[in-house]
Amino acid sequence: MIKYKEENNILTAEHLGEEHHIDLGAEIPAHRIAPITAKGFKVDELIFTQGFVHYCDIDKCGGGCCHSGVYADTKEYENILVHKNEIIAVMDETQIKDPAQWFDGEWIEDSDFQSGRAIGTQVHDRDGGISGFTEGCVFLDKRHFCSIQVAAAANGLHRWAWKPTYCIMFPITVVGGTLTYDDSHSVDLNYCGPDGSGNYVHSVYEAMREELQNFMDEKDFAGLEKYYEDNRERFEAERMKNSLVQIKI
Repeated sequence: MIKYKEENNILTAEHLGEEHHIDLGAEIPAHRIAPITAKGFKVDELIFTQGFVHYCDIDKCGGGCCHSGVYADTKEYENILVHKNEIIAVMDETQIKDPAQWFDGEWIEDSDFQSGRAIGTQVHDRDGGISGFTEGCVFLDKRHFCSIQVAAAANGLHRWAWKPTYCIMFPITVVGGTLTYDDSHSVDLNYCGPDGSGNYVHSVYEAMREELQNFMDEKDFAGLEKYYEDNRERFEAERMKNSLVQIKI
């Protein structure tokens, strides 16, 4: 998830030395909003119709989605620091092992986070390998693995036990109270983004079922799944049409 700053209803995304602006007043088209909610969020049908790769494969993408860092909710930030010793233990020589340098120190107010506040992870120069990026999240190791995830697994926990929510869910995100596809970040990714549309085999939703189950309770996920299955034929037709347009372009 790319790191944004909000001011006057405009999101400013800063990465790779460039600035990108997103107008929060530009709402998701009404026809794309599903007649259901999940975990209290509205649902953008784009998650059902946007194509995606089979699954996240570091060997093929080089962890490109981690190049710009991520925002962590207050509780996620605190949890990472509680387990700093375990995380440091799995970091390699290319990483910063001082917890005081792991976050950017700039708290933002954002109702899409559980606590209403979030802080960004630091980004530093590094070899992005096949991803093509020259910077990466402080927790990204030289193999392009997440040290938070590696540490949790090494300690017998689920691999996402300490990992920020929006890092887990990418390319699904929540913007303005709506569960949607993070197209503004995906555009830069050469394997799973639009430039890699030839690698798409199914929808973002199908690729991210496990992550969504982790994000919400069983009842909410069951409702999301039922809506998808009830409309699968329509969603697949839209996805295939979009894929043909992307390949032609």
